[in-house]
Amino acid sequence: DGGAQVAPHELCTKLVEAALSAGASLRIGAVEGIEKSGGDASMSVSAVVIDGERVACRAFACTMGPWAALAQDWFDIPVPMTGIKSTSIVFKDASREVEPFALFCGEDSRFGTHLEVYPRNSGEVYLCGIGGSEYVDADELRAGKYPPGQVHADPARVKAATDSFSTMSRRLGGTPDTVQACMRPCPPDALPYMGRVRGFTNAYMSAGHNCWGILWAPVSGKAMSELILDGEASCVDLRPFDPARFAKKKSGGRGRKRGEESVGEQW
Repeated sequence: DGGAQVAPHELCTKLVEAALSAGASLRIGAVEGIEKSGGDASMSVSAVVIDGERVACRAFACTMGPWAALAQDWFDIPVPMTGIKSTSIVFKDASREVEPFALFCGEDSRFGTHLEVYPRNSGEVYLCGIGGSEYVDADELRAGKYPPGQVHADPARVKAATDSFSTMSRRLGGTPDTVQACMRPCPPDALPYMGRVRGFTNAYMSAGHNCWGILWAPVSGKAMSELILDGEASCVDLRPFDPARFAKKKSGGRGRKRGEESVGEQW
C-alpha cells in the first residue's frame, strides 16, 4: 500500500533475514569456479570455490544475474548473456507520503531524456529509463568488466534526469539522495535460464530475468526449491527456460553430449 513499486533493498533484506532465522547461513564472496565429480552420465558439483576456498556442497544453484555468463565455462554449455548497464536515481522526502502513482513520461528534448517515475511507500521516488544504457556482452562479463559492486552511474545521465525531474517537482527535485546503476541480465531470447543444468545431477540455474527479477522472484524461488528438493517443479513448466537451450544438437561422434534439442523447437 502507498507505493507504486516494491523497494528492492528492503525486500531482499527481509528475505535474507527470514532465511537466516530459518537456519540458513549467509556468506558473501566471489565464486571463482566449481569442482566436479563423477562421469559423463552422472556428473555432479562436489564443491564451489569461493575466494580461493573450497566449500563442499550437495547442490549448486547459479543465481548470479548477468554474471551467470561465467557458468558457461563451468558447465560446458553456451550461456549467451548481455548485461545492460543502466543508471537510476532516487529522491526522498520522509516528511510526508508521496502519492502512489507511477509516471511514464515522453521524451524531454531539453535534456535528452525521458523518465519513468515510481513512488515508494518509504517516501522515496525512484527514477529510471533515463537513457544512455551500455550493452556489455558475455565475453566482457566473463573477462571481468563491471564486476559486482563496480557498476556505477553515468554522471551525464544523472544530470539529465535530475534536470528534467526538477522541472516537474519543486518538492523533490534538486540533488538526488541516491545515484546508482544496475546491470540487467538479458539472454538473447528474452527468457530467463531456469532449471537443472543438463548433464549434472545437482547443478541448477536461475538467472537472466532482465528487469523483472523481483516480479519473477516468487515463482522462480518456488520452482527452483521444488526442483532441488522434490526433483521436479510442479508450480510451473520449466522446459521453455532450459539452461542448455542454446547448445547445438550433436549427432554421432564421441565424447560427452550436451544439448539434446535444437534451439527454437519448443517456442
